[in-house]
Amino acid sequence: MKLILSSFPNTLLDIAKCYNEEINNHSQPLKYIVVSPSKRKPIEEVTTKEMQILLKLAMKKVEKMDFHKKLGINFDPRNIITFRTNCKNAKLRNIYFRLIHRDFFTYSRMKRFKMTDSDKCPRCGITENINHLLWECAHVKPIWDEFNNLMTEKGYLRELVSNYEDIYSSGLKPSTSLIKIRLIQVLIQMERPKAWNRERMKALVDDLIKLESHIARKNFEIDKFNERWKFMYPIN
Repeated sequence: MKLILSSFPNTLLDIAKCYNEEINNHSQPLKYIVVSPSKRKPIEEVTTKEMQILLKLAMKKVEKMDFHKKLGINFDPRNIITFRTNCKNAKLRNIYFRLIHRDFFTYSRMKRFKMTDSDKCPRCGITENINHLLWECAHVKPIWDEFNNLMTEKGYLRELVSNYEDIYSSGLKPSTSLIKIRLIQVLIQMERPKAWNRERMKALVDDLIKLESHIARKNFEIDKFNERWKFMYPIN
């Protein structure tokens, strides 16, 4: 019991010590609990996850991510919610999580961990860090060019990737979010992509559409699928 109590802040322990059986009786039991600054719920409806969050907040064990310091860009955390809303695929969600935490195995990182003898990009010979892997390499430019050509063709001009910072922005639509994160998935493969062209871009999108269509039919959500992809398909 002492070990458990030692994990609680002294302020909470002091409050508990003030309990008085004659004053703090059960004639008025706790009925509601505040789960967020603007929301309270009946105590019997509070989930375990919500209680865990409340305890972490009370014990100051919640770390706020400083994305500006981590990424070196102006990143809007609302992109995370937007992406999770647009993408239900757990594997692709994980790639976006790794993206915003700069958790990809570049050659410079692998050299530090003695996983490779060189920190050079296998395509162009320049030191490969995250910026180089996702944006600066000469072999990456054509990939984003083809993505931008597709977005322009379909009228999604707000989705264009014009600079390094744009890579971290979630797509505004489910279809564009999935295409963008799939491209990032291609970029981080150990066999780095080269000679990217329109045909490879079309093949990537076609594969995505086939997979999403299969999942939609399986879940009886074909109408939702058609609504999400109707502006993207077919690709010329």
